[in-house]
Amino acid sequence: MKQLLIKASTIPTIVGISGNIDVDSIRPSILIAQNTNIKRVLGSDLYAKILADYASATLAGVYLIIYNDYVESMLAFHTVSIYLSLGVPKVANNGTYKIGVEGSVNLTLNENAILGKNYEAVAISYEGMFFTYIKTIDIPEYDNVIDKEKEAR
Repeated sequence: MKQLLIKASTIPTIVGISGNIDVDSIRPSILIAQNTNIKRVLGSDLYAKILADYASATLAGVYLIIYNDYVESMLAFHTVSIYLSLGVPKVANNGTYKIGVEGSVNLTLNENAILGKNYEAVAISYEGMFFTYIKTIDIPEYDNVIDKEKEAR
């Protein structure tokens, strides 16, 4: 399986959701959030650097700051947003179903969508804070993103 930048067990502590979420059901949402949102925000080069350093447990300096202060939170909130939109119904051989808790009431699809958008909004606010921070430091992996954006214009 591809290296994930966050442990599924870490997400509840950052986002404040129940810790009883099935790890196997949230991993695909982590991977989607990581490959789409985090890679988009960091750019390919910085994303590759942070991923490699995370995998080898060598994150240090500004890269550790970027991970701890921005990536981890962005990834956790984007993951929950995606999980809410994709992970609530379960698909199995016998059809599609929702798991409920005895004595509870499931959210409507509209309520679930609104909740997902709220988590996404928090993730986007972390993106904004990252973009503000990255302007204050000079790292070669991010300069490539800026140069590529200038060339595209």
